[in-house]
Amino acid sequence: MVATQPDVRSDLLARVDAIGPTLEAHVAAGDDLRRLPDAVVDALRDAGLLRLKVPVELGGDEADPDLQFEVFERVAHYNACAAWCLFIYADSVGAACARLPDEGVARLLADGEVPVVCGGGGLRPGRLVPVPGGFRFDGSFRYGSGIHAARWVLLNGVVAGGEGPPEVRIVVAPTDALDVADTWHVLGMRGTGSTDYAARDVFVPAEMTAAARQPPQRGGRMFRTGIVGYLGYPLPAVALGIVRRALDEVMAGAAGTTRGYTRPLPLATRSTFHAFLGQADQRIRAARALMLADGRELMEAAERGGDLRPLEARTRAAGAWAVRTASDVLADTVRFAGGGALRQGTTVERAVRDLAVAASHLLTDESSYENHAQFLLGLPGADPLA
Repeated sequence: MVATQPDVRSDLLARVDAIGPTLEAHVAAGDDLRRLPDAVVDALRDAGLLRLKVPVELGGDEADPDLQFEVFERVAHYNACAAWCLFIYADSVGAACARLPDEGVARLLADGEVPVVCGGGGLRPGRLVPVPGGFRFDGSFRYGSGIHAARWVLLNGVVAGGEGPPEVRIVVAPTDALDVADTWHVLGMRGTGSTDYAARDVFVPAEMTAAARQPPQRGGRMFRTGIVGYLGYPLPAVALGIVRRALDEVMAGAAGTTRGYTRPLPLATRSTFHAFLGQADQRIRAARALMLADGRELMEAAERGGDLRPLEARTRAAGAWAVRTASDVLADTVRFAGGGALRQGTTVERAVRDLAVAASHLLTDESSYENHAQFLLGLPGADPLA
């Protein structure tokens, strides 16, 4: 896998650092706009980061989970909302490129570059009605992160009128054919523009759909995993990137921040802060190391074949633990940072808001631990996504 080689890793992270100042400079604008500013989208595209999960045979990086994790984490250091939208874009265009038939991929990549593709709605499918040449598509969806900059949206649809079990198909629909609402008025992650949207009798050509149960037509081992194996790494990466940046900010100001009433001392000299900082660093590193190790193990298992569900359940639980660790460390960071660090618009204040919203995602909720335990116990019906 080309994208696991050290030179490719170094190149990807260098490209992130090159656009880092642009990403950071537009954080506040994203909050005000409630979507990613055009300059941020252009920077992600121009840096080639949309290719992160595109199959190698189509000119993509097809990065393994551990490398994906590092890229999303590094982007989140500069701009959490950019990292969130980037993983939506990378996940979505990668899946479309792996699964659409040749005619659909040719249409998707017709301009000679990887387009911005949004994905949202969770697992809620729309309705597909077969018509000559394709389908008519209807449905209402939530959480269209990055949709304002997207040319296409990747969704699921259930084919109406068929016999037997429902047929689920992935659907790649043009964004300009959808009704995009203005419902993203939230506490944090404002710049993601994760608004509601709907498809109203939209015609989708057959080549822009694919049976959800069919094996991918392109790509290697990453595309042979389940939903958790493919989607389970970006969210924990963003969460840990957010808390690491906040912790770095507090460390940088520790010499000039005083704590104590009658004999205030610089935070950098207080043993209580030393103990917190040492433990916080270890907790972040441990959560990060577990995600990276699980990603490598899952890819090795995908190469061997067999039932990946126990590993996927464990990976999802690791992601939940990483997000909870990030949330707990950030709460303690705030206590040491003091009230000044929580003024509106500061890095720490924004981290609190953004992580609170990111941590509410269902993929990393507490059911992850329950599902992992069911596989550990060998219980029938265990499911990584139950």
